[in-house]
Amino acid sequence: MRLLFVAADMHRGGAERHWATLIPALADRGAEVRLLCLNDEGPLFQDVGAAGVPARCLHLAGRTDLPRLAGALAEAKARPGAVVTRGVSPQLTGEAIARAAGAAHVLNEHTPLTPEGELLALRPHQARLTRAVAPLVDRVIAVSERQVAPLERRGYRAERIVTIPNGVFERDVATARPAAETRHALGLGLDDFAVLCVANLRPEKGVGTFVEAIARARATVPRVRGLVAGDGPQRAELERLVAGRDGIELLGSRGDVPDLVAACDARTRLVYLSHVSFRTGQRADLKKVAAGDGLTIASLAQRQGEHREAPKAGKGRVPRWDGCTRPDGSVVVYLNRFSRRDATE
Repeated sequence: MRLLFVAADMHRGGAERHWATLIPALADRGAEVRLLCLNDEGPLFQDVGAAGVPARCLHLAGRTDLPRLAGALAEAKARPGAVVTRGVSPQLTGEAIARAAGAAHVLNEHTPLTPEGELLALRPHQARLTRAVAPLVDRVIAVSERQVAPLERRGYRAERIVTIPNGVFERDVATARPAAETRHALGLGLDDFAVLCVANLRPEKGVGTFVEAIARARATVPRVRGLVAGDGPQRAELERLVAGRDGIELLGSRGDVPDLVAACDARTRLVYLSHVSFRTGQRADLKKVAAGDGLTIASLAQRQGEHREAPKAGKGRVPRWDGCTRPDGSVVVYLNRFSRRDATE
């Protein structure tokens, strides 16, 4: 089968990482796969190309860049059996390619939900374009059951929506070097309690609240260190927030996240959306959340010794995690139970 994947770009992010894993895997299983990026490439674009999958980028200057858009439509000449898209502009472009090629159009929806249970809001013109193309899409792949109803409200047909959770191959989460080596490279001491946040730097991810929580935790337990792996449009704002604060570092976009996870004592799963109003931006509430989360992290750091266990025989490379959630559910912190003093590499 010939498959064409169409995206805006392949910068590092959850959806992009999913495609960078999925596309080469499909090629390995005999599918003829191509990747088309409309606006930019990104590091994961290079990863897909390095895996032997044909990939090209149009570098569109905007929605009215008609000559390059015509280049996208030329993909129909390869007669793909299915066009898989992600995002508003790729969805429109993909629908045009699918129609010209007589192919099925599949939308892979990764958009997170707001506290009200809706997909993140689109710009007015994006909402109009999505409403127009939604009924034409042959299949919609949601990554969570909670996305189904919001997708229906956007105009996608209920009978065409299926839910397939994201997955990873074991090799994609394997570490490349010992945890002690990664900690040394990060400048972490043996007694430092390192908390890792992996996220795109966008407002809905709540990374600013994580930074505030680490600052609060360090006021009680100075050996707490906060590390943020990721990049995005909020980078400059977060750099200003971090400036002058010890113990908090923005690592930027990283390709060694499994190594970072293995090297840190805890990692966070940011679920601050339940505390953010996209209409009013209630910063005072977020400060309260940060204060509570700081106490959670400080408590975990203080109780670190109580959670340490020597690894069982033959299990020294497999981390185990304890989840710790505040009663209001504002943060989930997973504590690595292996002691660096006891675990063998």
